[in-house]
Amino acid sequence: MLTAFFTSLPYVFTVAFAFGLAVASLLQYRLAGRITPEARIVCAVATIGLGALLSVALTSRTLDEARIAAGDVVVTYGDYASGFAASRWLSLLLIAGALIEIVRGWVAARVLALPDPALPILIGLVAYYFGTILIQAAVSDKTGFSFRSLYVPIVLIAVFYQRPQRLEAILGAAKWALLVTTLGSLAAIVLRPDFAMHRPDIGGIPGLNWRLYGLTPHANTLGPIALLAIVLELHTPSRWWPVRWLHLGTAAIAFVLAQSKTAWAAAPVMLVVIYLPIVLGRGISGAGAAGRFDRTVWALLGAIAVVVLTVAALVGLDATEFVRRRDDLATLTGRTNIWEITLQAWRENILFGYGPEIWGAERQIRFHMFHVGHAHNQIVQTLGEAGLVGLLLLLGYLGTLVHAGLRRFLATRGLVLMLLMLVLVRCVTEAPLRAEGLLSWATFLHVLLLVAACHAVRAPAPALVATSAQRPRDLEPDARHG
Repeated sequence: MLTAFFTSLPYVFTVAFAFGLAVASLLQYRLAGRITPEARIVCAVATIGLGALLSVALTSRTLDEARIAAGDVVVTYGDYASGFAASRWLSLLLIAGALIEIVRGWVAARVLALPDPALPILIGLVAYYFGTILIQAAVSDKTGFSFRSLYVPIVLIAVFYQRPQRLEAILGAAKWALLVTTLGSLAAIVLRPDFAMHRPDIGGIPGLNWRLYGLTPHANTLGPIALLAIVLELHTPSRWWPVRWLHLGTAAIAFVLAQSKTAWAAAPVMLVVIYLPIVLGRGISGAGAAGRFDRTVWALLGAIAVVVLTVAALVGLDATEFVRRRDDLATLTGRTNIWEITLQAWRENILFGYGPEIWGAERQIRFHMFHVGHAHNQIVQTLGEAGLVGLLLLLGYLGTLVHAGLRRFLATRGLVLMLLMLVLVRCVTEAPLRAEGLLSWATFLHVLLLVAACHAVRAPAPALVATSAQRPRDLEPDARHG
C-alpha cells in the first residue's frame, strides 16, 4: 500500500501543480484587465531589459586577450550559471504573462469584432516567425525544432494585442533601462576593466587599443543600444534638463567607446534620412513664407555640414589607407567568409535552406569556427535556415513595418522609421530577428518597434503628434493641441 502511495505521489503533485497554474492564470487574467496597456508594456520592456543586463552582468568573463593567451583564465560553467538562471526564470515569467495576454487579446478581438488597421503587421509577424519555424521543422535539409524558437514570437504577439493610448511611459521605461546599461558600462571601466574592456582591440579611434563591451555581450551590441538611447531621448526628451543631459551624455560616451562601425555609419544616415524630411515637411506646411524659407535653408545647411564633416574626418584620419591596411574592415571584420559558408549550405536547398543548425555545434567544429553562432547577417542567416521562402516571409514582415512608418511619418516624427533603421543596421552584421534569445537587446528593440508601428497605424493623426513629453517649438499650431 505504501508503495502504491509513493508511486502515485508524482502524479498527485503534477495534477496539483496544473490546477494551481490554472487558478493562477485565471486570477492573472482577471487582474490584467485592471492594468492599463501602457503598464503591461512597461513591465515587458523592463523585464526584457533587466534580463538582457543580468544575463551578462552576473557572469565572470575576462576580455583581456593577454591574460587569456597566458592561460591565466579558466572558464567554467559556474562563471555563467547565475546569468543562465536569471535568464531562465525571467523568460518563463515573461512567457506565462504573454500567453495570458494573447488569450485576452484574441477574445477581445472576437467579441468586439472591430477592424484593426495594424492587422497586416500581425499577419506578417506570424507568417515570418511561424512560417520559418515550420520550414525548419519539416522541409529543410537538416530539420529540427526547439521550443525556445517560440518564445520571441509569443511575446511579440502579446505586445501586438496591447493598445496603448500614449507612448511616453513606454519610451520612458526604455530610456531608463538603457541609462542603467550605459551608465553601468562606463562605471565598469573603473570597477571591472577586464570584464568591460576588450583589449588589445584596435578600433576606429587612433591611439585607443581597446573597445568597450560594458554590460553587454559585445561592443557591436553596446554601440547600437547607445544610439537607441540617443534617439529616444531626442525624440521624447526628459522634462528635467539634468536628466536629459545624463541620458545623452552617458549614451554618447558609450556610443563612441564601443567603436561599433555599423552604429557609427547609421548615425549620420539617420540624421539625413529621417530628420531632414521632417524639417522640410514642416517648413512646407508652415504658416509664413519667411518661416518656410528659413527652415528649409537651415535643414539643407545642416545636411551639407554633416556630409562635409564626415568627408573631412575620413580624409583627416586617412581612412582609405587605414581600411587598406586592415583587411578585416574591408570584409566587415571577416564576416564575408562566414557568409560564403552559409550560402554554400543554402545552395543545396534553395527554397527551404539548411535548417536551424546552420551554425550549430556540428558545423562549428567542421569549419573550426567555435565562436560563430549565426551568419552575422539577417538575410544570409534566413537563407541558410529557411531558404528563399523564409527570406520572402521576412521581407513581407519588414514591408508592413516600412508601410507603418511611412504612413504616419511626420505625425510620429519619424519614430517608427528610426527604430526600423536601427534594426536594419544591425541586420547587416548580425541576425537580430532570429527566433532565439528572448532576453536580449535585439528583442528589446523589436518590442519598441512593434509598439510604435502598431500605435502609428491605429491612432488618429492628432493623437500621434502628442506622444512626447516636450514638443519642439516649430510644430504646427493645430498639432500642438492634438
